[in-house]
Amino acid sequence: MANKQLRILIADRLHAESLQAERLLNQMGYYRIATATSLDEVRLLGRFTGRPFDVLIISGSLIANEPLDGTSLSGVSLNGLIYHCQYLPHHFNPLSASGTSMQLPGPLKYSEVRDFMLRVDSEGNSRNKCSIAEFP
Repeated sequence: MANKQLRILIADRLHAESLQAERLLNQMGYYRIATATSLDEVRLLGRFTGRPFDVLIISGSLIANEPLDGTSLSGVSLNGLIYHCQYLPHHFNPLSASGTSMQLPGPLKYSEVRDFMLRVDSEGNSRNKCSIAEFP
């Protein structure tokens, strides 16, 4: 079952792609979704809203058009999914190393997004169980 409290940021220059990703997430029960059309918007939304997003779903073509180092998206999200990653240099991952990270070579597909979100949900649930056990 979807954790309806997850904050999700979708980033793509193309509105149609963002809309498709949002619809996939809505079908899975996720509704706390924001969108961005540039890396500047991603950084602004992710860093200045008081806490990072739980999930960033971002197009590799958006990342490929910007000069990036390994920390340019740090603090934006706890988990990340990059689709169209064929636009990125081989073995380059600008996402946080601490959470769940996934790269897809092509467009978003329901089954792949569902599997990713299940991993994010299960990791979040296990973290919550640990914190409850630590603080009775």
